[in-house]
Amino acid sequence: MGTALDAGSKAKGTLTKDSKSAYRKLAFSCLSLLFFLLLIIATREAATAQSKDDYIPFSFLHIDGRMHALQNPLLLKDGVTFAPFREVFTALGAEIGYTSKCGRLLVQAEVEGHRFLLERGTTAFYHNDTLLSLPEMPPVINGTLYFPLRFLLEQAGYQLHMEKSTPANSDAPVKTHIFLYRSSPEPLIEAETIIDDPAAGEENNPAGTRSRPAADFDPAAARVPVLMYHHLLPASEYSGGHGSIITVESFAEQMEYLFASGYRTVTLEDLYLFVTGEKKLPPRIVVLTFDDGYASNYHYAYPILKQYHFRAVQFPITGKVNFSIPRMTEEMMAQSTDVFEFHSHSHNLHYYIDDRPSLLAVSPETAREDLCCSRELLGCFAFAYPYGAFNDETIELLKETGYKMAFTIRPGYVCPGDDPFRLKRLGVYPETTLEDFARILENYE
Repeated sequence: MGTALDAGSKAKGTLTKDSKSAYRKLAFSCLSLLFFLLLIIATREAATAQSKDDYIPFSFLHIDGRMHALQNPLLLKDGVTFAPFREVFTALGAEIGYTSKCGRLLVQAEVEGHRFLLERGTTAFYHNDTLLSLPEMPPVINGTLYFPLRFLLEQAGYQLHMEKSTPANSDAPVKTHIFLYRSSPEPLIEAETIIDDPAAGEENNPAGTRSRPAADFDPAAARVPVLMYHHLLPASEYSGGHGSIITVESFAEQMEYLFASGYRTVTLEDLYLFVTGEKKLPPRIVVLTFDDGYASNYHYAYPILKQYHFRAVQFPITGKVNFSIPRMTEEMMAQSTDVFEFHSHSHNLHYYIDDRPSLLAVSPETAREDLCCSRELLGCFAFAYPYGAFNDETIELLKETGYKMAFTIRPGYVCPGDDPFRLKRLGVYPETTLEDFARILENYE
């Protein structure tokens, strides 16, 4: 009898524990379901509110007496008015271009000498090849990239005035009219922009909120890789054995990797401001440099770089320009300024004197004259040391002759606070595999 009672008690205890566990699981499931239902309701309400409050339909552009009805609505987000990129710049008569490769969507427009390049998913944008930051992330709506209307157009030389027309019939929609006038703005870095809320009305917000264009980025890059190239040849023409030649196929593969990995290029002016602590740059920035000014850079590198909207730096030996193949000619240089900027690799000091680089072997007067000549021919401010050779006297001569930065061939990254006349670079060589290339970009040792 006792044994049977004990067994029954144990069974009852087990059932009680199992029941409690089941109840707890059921309660948790119910609470989870309730949470998700509330979340869905809140999301729908937020979406509904946004569609009612943030979108501004029935908008019209007025340019030089012409009116353009926007097919896509304006978007008001955090007090900033966004507009569809293609529609607005097309109405302005701009040349429009779209690039969608490797999951990256880039849009570009050129109007009245102002070039803009924006990208989906980032505040970074280019204005005339200078990398800057938008006040807000440009949204993409139904496949259309939007941009901060006033912020960009004022940099393109336009003044904006926005009005709302109140219809006599209360059932008719309110229409927003944007009047654009030509102006003469200060340079982008110095200019003030006005960001306002058209819903607030001109009386309540006549001047808007004034702020300087953002040129800083968060998060910001701690260092920048500066890559060094020389001569390029198609694989079918390259027999190997030369340490500074890489194949066109390898170069194309490397540029595709940069683009697919989200890298952007900057000018040497941007890099100088980064080194001196005057400007932050976003992560995944790279500077591409080419020494000696070979014609192969024009024939092969130029079209590849242009395809990906990359900028690069040429360091030609100015005394050898126009001399003979394979150097770039003045005509080649003039036709490739949309990709290349040109800085000095000396005028005619790229040779040895008794096993010593001529820049270090000639008299200071000869070196000074050479440096002045090259800088004046190119109108430049940067220098790449021939054979990477320099000393304290060389640096003083560069400073005296108007240069403000110089590049070595010492491997490493460029960081804020570095000596502008001892900047490091990372060489790309025939034996550099794509795996090596990826590694030196982010983890050079």
